[in-house]
Amino acid sequence: MHRLPRPSIIVALIIAVTVLGGCQDNDLKMKNRALSERLERVNAENAQLRADKQNLSASLATCQGKLDAKDALIMQTNQRNEQLKAAILEIESRYEDAMNSRGGVVAGPLPQGLSDELAKFAAENPDIAEFDSQYGMVKLKSDFTFTPGSANPKPEAVETLQRLVEILQTPEAKEFAVYIAGHTDDMPISRASTKRKHPTNWYLSAHRAVGVQQELAKAGLAPERIAVMGFGEYHPIVPNKPNQKGAEANRRVEIWIVPRGAFLTTEADR
Repeated sequence: MHRLPRPSIIVALIIAVTVLGGCQDNDLKMKNRALSERLERVNAENAQLRADKQNLSASLATCQGKLDAKDALIMQTNQRNEQLKAAILEIESRYEDAMNSRGGVVAGPLPQGLSDELAKFAAENPDIAEFDSQYGMVKLKSDFTFTPGSANPKPEAVETLQRLVEILQTPEAKEFAVYIAGHTDDMPISRASTKRKHPTNWYLSAHRAVGVQQELAKAGLAPERIAVMGFGEYHPIVPNKPNQKGAEANRRVEIWIVPRGAFLTTEADR
């Protein structure tokens, strides 16, 4: 006959199985806890990634909005430039028509006394002014009349213009009008601070002509005797240097002294 196990052995086996089972449960619990913690970390990282994505999307939308606004501003500026070019072309066309309708004689030699006074004026101010007696035109040198990028005459140029007004107010000169034409070289406007005031050479030439007009009017010249034009870089008197390096002679403001009404529509023309 087989001998039955002793009770002590059975109890020992039960304890061993229980202990072993308990160890396995503890191990599983630790593994579950570790997995849970890892899952929480992954979920937190995913949440952060989603938040980062939303922030990036918002930043991208803001940048796109700024780009769209910039594109709209560029388009608007280009449209204004085109409108300005069209207006200047119309002025030039009317100028040509006026010349043709009056036999092409809109400027020429002035009365001798007035011409002598203007020649003396230019000789006394050689750094700023020249006088062309053939056309009755005073030319102001922009490099001495204005600071770079500015349309406001320098103080010494203002004094010179005041002296010019004294001549233009004489009885002999009062029969003439004053046409102010601004010109530049072919160097494009590049400095941001200048570009905000004068986006192109068209603007700069016209604004400088206006700057001269304002000083002449302040000095007492009647506004109805004055006209203002801007020709930009398109009427050089000497070749500009290559690679848009410009030429000093082309940076100028011309003051044409012409018969009054030479470019104006009168009652008889209507």
